[in-house]
Amino acid sequence: MYVIVLNYRAPLEKIDALKEAHYANPDGVFATGMARLAGPLRPRTGGVIIADGDRSAIEAAVACDPFVTSGAATAEILRFDPTWTAPRLPTGRAPEA
Repeated sequence: MYVIVLNYRAPLEKIDALKEAHYANPDGVFATGMARLAGPLRPRTGGVIIADGDRSAIEAAVACDPFVTSGAATAEILRFDPTWTAPRLPTGRAPEA
């Protein structure tokens, strides 16, 4: 599994304008089914995606993400090997802080 850390480099207005393209990108981690969990950091300085798949496929998906291709965000891909899982992961959105 991989943790993809997006660090925003553009104002939130640009990030928000690219959000639909980020999720809908046909070659991205969401459309290809690699994303398992995702959400923004608080404060909104970036986001995190937990993804599963082949590293080269994840790298390719991240490289063509509209946040990255536009220069609005940089991405770091970190591999980790889960050794523990909670009995049930929370679903839905976290309350606004």
